[in-house]
Amino acid sequence: MQDRVSRRGFLGILGTGAVAPYMLTSQALGGPEKEAASDRLAVGHIGVGGMGSGQLRGTMNNRAATSVAVCDVDKERLSRAESTTGGKAKPYHDFRQLLERQDIDAVVIASPDHWHALHTIHACCAGKDAYVQKPMCVTVREGQAMVAAARRYHRVVQMGSQGRSQLAGRYSAQYVRNGYCGNVREVRCWHYPNPSRPPAPPEPVPPQLDYDFWLGPLAYFPYHPAHTHGSFRWLMCSGGGNIRDRGAHIFGIVCWAMNVDATGPVSIEATGDIPDGLYDIPTTMSVVYEFKDPDWTLHWDQPGEPQGFAGEARPFPYGVVFIGDKDRLVVGHCDGVRGDKKVFFEPGANQVELYKSNDHLANFFDCVKTRRRCIVDVAIGHRITSLCVLGNLAYRIGRKLRYDPVKEEFPGDDEANRMLHSPYREPWALL
Repeated sequence: MQDRVSRRGFLGILGTGAVAPYMLTSQALGGPEKEAASDRLAVGHIGVGGMGSGQLRGTMNNRAATSVAVCDVDKERLSRAESTTGGKAKPYHDFRQLLERQDIDAVVIASPDHWHALHTIHACCAGKDAYVQKPMCVTVREGQAMVAAARRYHRVVQMGSQGRSQLAGRYSAQYVRNGYCGNVREVRCWHYPNPSRPPAPPEPVPPQLDYDFWLGPLAYFPYHPAHTHGSFRWLMCSGGGNIRDRGAHIFGIVCWAMNVDATGPVSIEATGDIPDGLYDIPTTMSVVYEFKDPDWTLHWDQPGEPQGFAGEARPFPYGVVFIGDKDRLVVGHCDGVRGDKKVFFEPGANQVELYKSNDHLANFFDCVKTRRRCIVDVAIGHRITSLCVLGNLAYRIGRKLRYDPVKEEFPGDDEANRMLHSPYREPWALL
């Protein structure tokens, strides 16, 4: 780590004007160096495996942006990403060196979940807008810090919960918001169980991976391939299971349809089995969230009871059903949203018409230029992700929790409040 940028050195750029409100580089706005017609955003990519590789290709195919930098702590993934750009994007091992570049307008963050908060906050401090994959964070306090950084430095931040940028997601939410289900008192989400894996001894760290940097703020634990890259999802500290992975998609539609983007539950209770193996997440899990004003209950069940559209033989492997006193609405998947044909109509006069976006990444790039809030703005992403985080927190404590959605804390419950954030390993800290 000798050639990495020090935290003091990184913070030194804050005095250079890098965090000026609504700052865009000449690459984006045009200026002496660039003709205004060359209105392509310069984008850096932090985390280029898995979803990161897809976002890299998505950026390269978007006329509004060009990929100029790629970053990963795995040399093989970094090399593949550089090759994908035809060598046009400069490779970086340390994300802080990428963020020091004054020509970069925005970053796309697809690192493991436990890095999302730090990468986003550092990007905001460096004057970059950020598209961050879901789930947005792993603790409630991280989410609050991300919102604070985006607002303080006037940054555009989008969470990658793309269901809201799909027609079926928007029409389904409008169907519920406009009262076609009637009074909805119960919402049920279902998902197949989390995976399990038998115990196994640690293995040598592969030479291409900087494992210490991959861990970053996490407390150290020995390397095993079933804990890194795509499998980080099956650890509480770095992924949190399907409730935090797919849950961020499903809850994104739930919050939109039930109009709770700016609030949260008043109680959470969770049960699940006890894991025994390489993964510390429960295989099966049930969570009940209670909301007030209006009063309704949200259920997350693994596996739950799969639902499907009327007349179709096969139910969806995961999704949500809104249960009202006039009608019930099934929404399938919620990442690639499947909507019932009955929802596909435009709202009438004086009805609720929701934010329109037909491409999630393109919505982000457009908002970088216009300074408009994204369809899944950082504050919305925080509330969606909080549902995922609070469900796991309640499971770990093992009792019903009372929650104040305004203060975002558990009144009079020190044990639960201590779990609103996890200590970082030095030298990392929330800025």
